[in-house]
Amino acid sequence: MIEYPIKTQGIKYAGSKLKLIPQIIDCIKDLEIKTVLDGFSGSTRVSQAMAQLGYDVSSNDVSVWSKTFAECYLFHDQPKKYYQDIINHLNNIAPIYGWFSEHYGGNEHLSIKKPFQLKNTMKLDAIREEIEHLNLNSIDKSVILTSLILAMDKVDSTLGHYVSYLSKWSPRSFNNMVLEVPLLVKTEGEHQVYQSDIFETIKGKSYDLAY
Repeated sequence: MIEYPIKTQGIKYAGSKLKLIPQIIDCIKDLEIKTVLDGFSGSTRVSQAMAQLGYDVSSNDVSVWSKTFAECYLFHDQPKKYYQDIINHLNNIAPIYGWFSEHYGGNEHLSIKKPFQLKNTMKLDAIREEIEHLNLNSIDKSVILTSLILAMDKVDSTLGHYVSYLSKWSPRSFNNMVLEVPLLVKTEGEHQVYQSDIFETIKGKSYDLAY
Protein backbone atom coordinates (compact mmCIF):
# COMPACT_ATOMS: atom_id res chain seq x y z
CA MET A 1 0.00 0.00 0.00
CA ILE A 2 1.31 3.44 -0.94
CA GLU A 3 2.04 5.78 1.95
CA TYR A 4 0.55 9.27 1.52
CA PRO A 5 1.61 12.39 3.47
CA ILE A 6 -1.84 12.73 5.02
CA LYS A 7 -2.43 13.69 8.64
CA THR A 8 -5.90 14.33 10.01
CA GLN A 9 -7.19 15.40 13.40
CA GLY A 10 -10.28 14.65 15.45
CA ILE A 11 -11.76 13.64 18.76
CA LYS A 12 -12.28 10.13 20.14
CA TYR A 13 -15.15 8.77 18.09
CA ALA A 14 -16.22 5.17 17.46
CA GLY A 15 -17.24 6.01 13.89
CA SER A 16 -13.99 7.78 13.04
CA LYS A 17 -12.29 6.56 9.87
CA LEU A 18 -8.79 7.36 11.16
CA LYS A 19 -7.44 3.84 10.68
CA LEU A 20 -9.30 3.31 7.39
CA ILE A 21 -8.02 6.40 5.59
CA PRO A 22 -5.00 4.63 4.02
CA GLN A 23 -7.29 1.90 2.65
CA ILE A 24 -9.82 4.45 1.36
CA ILE A 25 -7.08 6.38 -0.44
CA ASP A 26 -5.66 3.18 -1.89
CA CYS A 27 -9.08 2.22 -3.29
CA ILE A 28 -9.55 5.48 -5.19
CA LYS A 29 -5.99 6.39 -6.19
CA ASP A 30 -6.43 5.25 -9.81
CA LEU A 31 -9.86 6.82 -10.35
CA GLU A 32 -10.26 9.97 -12.41
CA ILE A 33 -12.19 12.05 -9.92
CA LYS A 34 -12.22 15.67 -8.85
CA THR A 35 -15.32 16.19 -6.69
CA VAL A 36 -15.90 14.17 -3.52
CA LEU A 37 -18.98 14.06 -1.29
CA ASP A 38 -18.40 13.08 2.33
CA GLY A 39 -22.09 12.72 3.06
CA PHE A 40 -21.99 11.81 6.76
CA SER A 41 -18.74 13.45 7.72
CA GLY A 42 -18.84 13.07 11.53
CA SER A 43 -15.29 13.66 12.73
CA THR A 44 -14.46 14.99 9.20
CA ARG A 45 -11.30 12.89 8.93
CA VAL A 46 -12.31 11.67 5.46
CA SER A 47 -13.08 15.24 4.38
CA GLN A 48 -9.69 16.39 5.68
CA ALA A 49 -7.85 13.59 3.88
CA MET A 50 -9.65 14.14 0.57
CA ALA A 51 -8.98 17.88 0.74
CA GLN A 52 -5.28 17.29 1.38
CA LEU A 53 -5.18 15.06 -1.70
CA GLY A 54 -6.40 17.93 -3.84
CA TYR A 55 -10.04 17.00 -4.38
CA ASP A 56 -12.95 19.44 -4.23
CA VAL A 57 -14.68 18.27 -1.06
CA SER A 58 -18.31 18.69 -0.02
CA SER A 59 -18.60 17.82 3.66
CA ASN A 60 -22.06 17.22 5.14
CA ASP A 61 -23.44 16.20 8.51
CA VAL A 62 -26.50 17.17 10.54
CA SER A 63 -24.46 17.79 13.70
CA VAL A 64 -23.27 21.29 14.62
CA TRP A 65 -19.87 20.16 15.85
CA SER A 66 -19.16 18.32 12.59
CA LYS A 67 -19.96 21.47 10.60
CA THR A 68 -17.65 23.42 12.92
CA PHE A 69 -14.81 20.95 12.31
CA ALA A 70 -15.38 20.98 8.55
CA GLU A 71 -15.31 24.79 8.41
CA CYS A 72 -12.14 24.80 10.47
CA TYR A 73 -10.19 22.29 8.41
CA LEU A 74 -11.54 23.14 4.95
CA PHE A 75 -11.97 26.92 5.13
CA HIS A 76 -9.28 28.29 7.49
CA ASP A 77 -7.52 31.19 5.81
CA GLN A 78 -5.37 32.91 8.44
CA PRO A 79 -1.72 32.24 9.37
CA LYS A 80 -1.07 30.10 12.44
CA LYS A 81 0.16 33.11 14.45
CA TYR A 82 -3.23 34.81 14.07
CA TYR A 83 -4.96 31.86 15.72
CA GLN A 84 -2.16 31.37 18.23
CA ASP A 85 -2.57 34.92 19.53
CA ILE A 86 -6.30 34.34 20.11
CA ILE A 87 -5.63 31.02 21.82
CA ASN A 88 -2.96 32.54 24.06
CA HIS A 89 -5.51 35.10 25.16
CA LEU A 90 -8.16 32.47 25.85
CA ASN A 91 -5.78 30.21 27.78
CA ASN A 92 -5.20 33.08 30.22
CA ILE A 93 -8.89 33.78 30.92
CA ALA A 94 -9.86 33.41 34.58
CA PRO A 95 -12.20 30.42 35.20
CA ILE A 96 -15.86 30.99 36.00
CA TYR A 97 -18.68 28.75 37.18
CA GLY A 98 -21.31 28.59 34.45
CA TRP A 99 -23.67 26.30 32.53
CA PHE A 100 -21.08 23.70 31.59
CA SER A 101 -19.82 23.49 35.16
CA GLU A 102 -23.33 23.14 36.54
CA HIS A 103 -24.28 20.29 34.23
CA TYR A 104 -21.03 18.56 33.23
CA GLY A 105 -18.42 19.34 35.89
CA GLY A 106 -17.74 16.87 38.70
CA ASN A 107 -15.82 17.17 41.92
CA GLU A 108 -12.63 15.23 42.52
CA HIS A 109 -14.44 12.61 44.59
CA LEU A 110 -16.90 11.92 41.74
CA SER A 111 -19.98 11.70 43.94
CA ILE A 112 -22.03 11.84 40.71
CA LYS A 113 -20.56 10.59 37.43
CA LYS A 114 -19.65 13.52 35.16
CA PRO A 115 -17.60 13.74 31.96
CA PHE A 116 -15.18 16.46 33.12
CA GLN A 117 -13.57 17.67 36.31
CA LEU A 118 -14.86 20.97 37.59
CA LYS A 119 -11.56 22.80 37.12
CA ASN A 120 -11.78 22.17 33.38
CA THR A 121 -15.46 22.98 32.92
CA MET A 122 -14.85 26.29 34.66
CA LYS A 123 -12.15 27.08 32.12
CA LEU A 124 -14.56 25.93 29.40
CA ASP A 125 -17.28 28.26 30.71
CA ALA A 126 -14.94 31.24 30.72
CA ILE A 127 -13.43 30.54 27.30
CA ARG A 128 -16.75 29.80 25.64
CA GLU A 129 -18.19 33.09 26.91
CA GLU A 130 -15.12 35.04 25.83
CA ILE A 131 -15.27 33.60 22.31
CA GLU A 132 -18.66 35.28 21.88
CA HIS A 133 -17.07 38.63 22.77
CA LEU A 134 -14.21 38.41 20.25
CA ASN A 135 -16.27 39.35 17.17
CA LEU A 136 -14.75 36.57 15.08
CA ASN A 137 -16.01 35.76 11.61
CA SER A 138 -17.65 32.35 11.15
CA ILE A 139 -14.51 30.59 9.86
CA ASP A 140 -12.20 31.90 12.57
CA LYS A 141 -14.81 31.08 15.20
CA SER A 142 -14.97 27.51 13.90
CA VAL A 143 -11.18 27.21 14.19
CA ILE A 144 -11.22 28.41 17.79
CA LEU A 145 -14.22 26.25 18.73
CA THR A 146 -12.47 23.25 17.18
CA SER A 147 -9.46 24.01 19.36
CA LEU A 148 -11.73 24.09 22.42
CA ILE A 149 -13.44 20.80 21.55
CA LEU A 150 -10.09 19.09 20.96
CA ALA A 151 -8.77 20.43 24.25
CA MET A 152 -11.76 19.15 26.23
CA ASP A 153 -11.47 15.76 24.51
CA LYS A 154 -7.99 15.43 26.02
CA VAL A 155 -9.25 15.84 29.60
CA ASP A 156 -12.53 13.92 29.51
CA SER A 157 -13.56 10.88 31.50
CA THR A 158 -15.62 9.12 28.85
CA LEU A 159 -15.30 6.41 26.21
CA GLY A 160 -15.92 8.87 23.39
CA HIS A 161 -18.93 7.65 21.40
CA TYR A 162 -22.26 7.93 23.24
CA VAL A 163 -20.37 9.94 25.88
CA SER A 164 -20.31 6.98 28.26
CA TYR A 165 -19.11 8.35 31.59
CA LEU A 166 -16.55 6.24 33.47
CA SER A 167 -17.26 5.16 37.05
CA LYS A 168 -13.85 6.50 38.15
CA TRP A 169 -11.98 9.53 36.89
CA SER A 170 -9.71 8.73 33.96
CA PRO A 171 -6.04 9.69 34.50
CA ARG A 172 -6.26 12.30 31.71
CA SER A 173 -9.17 14.07 33.42
CA PHE A 174 -6.77 15.34 36.10
CA ASN A 175 -4.77 17.27 33.51
CA ASN A 176 -5.40 20.95 32.93
CA MET A 177 -7.29 21.83 29.75
CA VAL A 178 -5.11 23.86 27.37
CA LEU A 179 -6.09 25.13 23.93
CA GLU A 180 -3.76 24.56 20.98
CA VAL A 181 -3.98 25.64 17.35
CA PRO A 182 -5.63 22.82 15.36
CA LEU A 183 -3.72 21.00 12.64
CA LEU A 184 -4.37 23.40 9.76
CA VAL A 185 -3.21 22.10 6.38
CA LYS A 186 -3.57 24.43 3.39
CA THR A 187 -5.52 22.79 0.56
CA GLU A 188 -6.25 23.97 -2.98
CA GLY A 189 -9.69 22.51 -3.66
CA GLU A 190 -13.01 24.33 -3.91
CA HIS A 191 -14.78 23.02 -0.82
CA GLN A 192 -18.35 23.19 0.47
CA VAL A 193 -19.71 22.55 3.95
CA TYR A 194 -23.32 21.61 4.63
CA GLN A 195 -25.36 20.85 7.73
CA SER A 196 -28.52 19.25 6.41
CA ASP A 197 -30.33 16.05 5.53
CA ILE A 198 -28.28 14.20 2.93
CA PHE A 199 -31.11 14.22 0.41
CA GLU A 200 -31.32 18.00 0.64
CA THR A 201 -27.58 18.30 0.27
CA ILE A 202 -27.36 16.28 -2.93
CA LYS A 203 -30.46 17.73 -4.57
CA GLY A 204 -29.51 19.13 -7.99
CA LYS A 205 -25.82 18.27 -7.56
CA SER A 206 -23.49 15.61 -8.86
CA TYR A 207 -20.19 14.23 -7.56
CA ASP A 208 -17.47 12.02 -9.01
CA LEU A 209 -17.21 10.08 -5.74
CA ALA A 210 -19.48 9.73 -2.71
CA TYR A 211 -18.31 8.29 0.58
